[in-house]
Amino acid sequence: MKHNHFFTCSKICTLALVGAGALFLASCAKDGYDDESFDSGVSNTQVASISADDITITPSADGKTQTISWPVVMGAGGYQVKLIDTGNPSEPIINDSIVDGCSVTASREEDANYQLTILALGNTKKNNTDASQKTEKSFSTFTPTFMTIPAGSNLNEWFAANPIPEQALTENLNYDLEAGATYTLSETLDFNTSIVTLRTNNKTNHATINFSGEASITFVAPFNLKYVDVDCSAMEISSTNHGIFAFSKDPSAAKIGTEIDAKYKWANPLIEKPVTFVNCNFKSVKSYFFWDNQQAVCAMTMLVDNCIVHLAPEKAFAGGVFWTNKGGQVNELYVSGSTFYELDDCVGDYKYFYQAGMVSGEEIYADKNAATNTVSYTNSTFYHVTWNGGQWGNYNRMAGRACSHWIMTDCIFYDCSPSGVPRRFLHGKKNQPYVTFNNNTYMKNDGTFQDIQADGTHDYDLSGTTIEEDPLFANPAVGDFHISGPTQVARKTGDPRWLP
Repeated sequence: MKHNHFFTCSKICTLALVGAGALFLASCAKDGYDDESFDSGVSNTQVASISADDITITPSADGKTQTISWPVVMGAGGYQVKLIDTGNPSEPIINDSIVDGCSVTASREEDANYQLTILALGNTKKNNTDASQKTEKSFSTFTPTFMTIPAGSNLNEWFAANPIPEQALTENLNYDLEAGATYTLSETLDFNTSIVTLRTNNKTNHATINFSGEASITFVAPFNLKYVDVDCSAMEISSTNHGIFAFSKDPSAAKIGTEIDAKYKWANPLIEKPVTFVNCNFKSVKSYFFWDNQQAVCAMTMLVDNCIVHLAPEKAFAGGVFWTNKGGQVNELYVSGSTFYELDDCVGDYKYFYQAGMVSGEEIYADKNAATNTVSYTNSTFYHVTWNGGQWGNYNRMAGRACSHWIMTDCIFYDCSPSGVPRRFLHGKKNQPYVTFNNNTYMKNDGTFQDIQADGTHDYDLSGTTIEEDPLFANPAVGDFHISGPTQVARKTGDPRWLP
C-alpha cells in the first residue's frame, strides 16, 4: 500500500514527489536551517550522528499519522530519512528522502513494527561532511504485550500453568504468539470473563494454532484474535462441541446486565465491547465458526475483518456459520474485507450463514429509541456457502424491526442460498426501513444470476447496481478467488485481496 508523508521544512514550501504521480503540499516550520536567519558557526567538520534516544515519535489524535522529530545537529545541511514497516519492507513509507528540517510526518497503522533510519548530512557551503553513521530506531504501534507464549506450546497447558490474573476482568491483556511459530489447542480454552487479545507479534508472519480433538475457544467478555492462522483439520465434532468459537458454557459470573450502563435492560451476561477476528486465516472449519453454546449471552458487536475462512463441514448442519438462536445473540455482526468459502467437493453444508437469536434491539436497550440491530457485509467474497438448499439468513426477532439495519455492499456471492441471497438476507420481508444494497454479484453455479426479487410483490435489492457478470475467479478449487471480471474489477468488489 502506498503511504503519504509530509515533510516539515524551514519555510512554507511545496514538494513534488515523483513515483506515485502525486503532488504533496507541506506547511513547514522554522527550524534553524534558513541561511538568511541562522548560522550555526560550525564549518570544516564532520557533523555528529543523532542519538536514537533523542528521537521522538508522536501519534496524531486520531492515530492515523505520526510525527517523528529529532534535535538540530549543528552544521548539518539536512537529513536523509527512511521509514519502513518491517512487515512490508519492499514498500518504504519514506524512502531515503532528504528533509530540510527536524521533523517529518508519516502515515501510522495500528499493530505495526517500524524501522527508522536518519543520517545527518553535511553542508557543502560550510565544508561539513555527513555523519559517520546512520541512526537507527525501532518502534512499534502494538499495544503493550502482557506475556509472550513460547513457540510450540499447548495453549490449554500453558494457560493452566499461567492463570490469567484478575486485572483481566477490567482491562485487556495482550498475549503474544511468536511470529511463524506453531501452537496446539486440544480441548476447550475458556477465557470466561477475562478480557483477552490473542495475537501474533507480527502482522505478516502469522503464528498457527492447530485445533485438535474437541478444541474451541470460549468467552463471555471481549475477545480478540489478531494475525493468527487456525487449522481445524484435526478437530472432532461432537454433540457438545459445535463451534470453534463460542460463549462460555457457564457464564454465571458475568451477569452484569444494567450494571454496565443504564442504556441496557438485558438481564443476562452482555459483552459491551467488540469481539473481533482481524487478519486471520482459518482452514477446514468443520463446524460453526461461532455459536452461542446455548447460553443467554449478548455480544453487542462481532467483527470479522480481513480474514479468510475455509469451511469444510462433514455433514449437513441445521444451524449457521454464525449461529445464535439457542438463547444468545450477536446484536451487530460485521463482515468486511473477508472471504468465506467451501470447496466444490465439500460433502456437508450449513442451513444458514447467519441465524440470529430470539432477541430484538428493543429487548436489549432500555430506551427503545436507542435500540439497534445491524447485519453488515461489505467488500467480501462468499463462494459455495449454503449451497445445498440453505438460506443466507434467519433472524427471527430482528427481521422486520424498525431498529434493524441491513447492509450488503460490494460483495460477490457465488452458488450461495438458492432461494435468493438478497431475499434471505432480509428474512423474506419487504419494506424494511433501513436497507442498503450496492454493487453486489449474485451468481448461480450454472452461470446465470439470481432474481433480485424486484417483482412488485417483493422489494429486495432495488439499488440498480447489481452486477450480472462472471467474476472469473482464478482457481476456486485451491481457494484462489482472484477476479478478472471487468465490472467487478472496475468497481473493486469482493474481498480486496483478490483484486488484480
